[in-house]
Amino acid sequence: MLIFIKAVYMQNLDRRFSFSFLLLLVLVFVSFSKAQTALEIARKTIKASGGEVWRSPSSLQLEGTAVVYWFDQPRRLVKYKMWRVFPRENNSAHTANGKVRFDAFEAGDRLFFQISFDGEKTYQNLSPSAREKQEFLRWGNNFGFSIFRFIENEGFKLELLPEDKVDGHPCYFVKVIDPSKTETIFGIDKKSFFIRYAGFRTPIGFHERIYDNFVRDEKTGFIQPLHLRIFNDGIKTTEVFWKTFKVNEPISDEVFIIETP
Repeated sequence: MLIFIKAVYMQNLDRRFSFSFLLLLVLVFVSFSKAQTALEIARKTIKASGGEVWRSPSSLQLEGTAVVYWFDQPRRLVKYKMWRVFPRENNSAHTANGKVRFDAFEAGDRLFFQISFDGEKTYQNLSPSAREKQEFLRWGNNFGFSIFRFIENEGFKLELLPEDKVDGHPCYFVKVIDPSKTETIFGIDKKSFFIRYAGFRTPIGFHERIYDNFVRDEKTGFIQPLHLRIFNDGIKTTEVFWKTFKVNEPISDEVFIIETP
């Protein structure tokens, strides 16, 4: 009798083992079948972010507030604005291109900084305190995000990195290497396919941006994150709270010319 019971037990154990092994094979197969290349993930990101209007916007205007942590005490910028005319081509992630202007004012309409690039010339109006932190100013207003729009152009290379989380959101990580060999790392939300993270090396440290509060423009479908945190070597340097944005509306060339003292 004991031998019979043992035989039945062993048969059941074999069945459970066989079933578990089969289930494991199925899960492995499904996992591999769902594996995506870096380019496939990047294409889904562009589609989720607005498609062609996000890939090839003509202009973007942003307005909100910010806090900079460049000094002993945080400095609150009650007016923070950006005007951007995008380039048709971009072969270097962190080189000035297109046209861009930033205005930053503290309470009482006190100038903190104005900085602009009209496509050829750079203009600056800096407060004494902003002048002390010109490197933070330069890299804090540098663009590494836009290079993602050109990932399918000739000379670009993509690498799929290990997955991780950004603010608790599971993300794919993709390294973009542009034709100038500049590397930018992007963290892409696995659920929404929005870009939650961008990171790249600078002369003053490793620069990181974390994006959140994504809003879709009703007219164009363009996705814009309204919350941005900027870090240098892991330390938060700037936090931006965009309140309004406009996509593909005309911006005159005169906007990018600032009268300097």
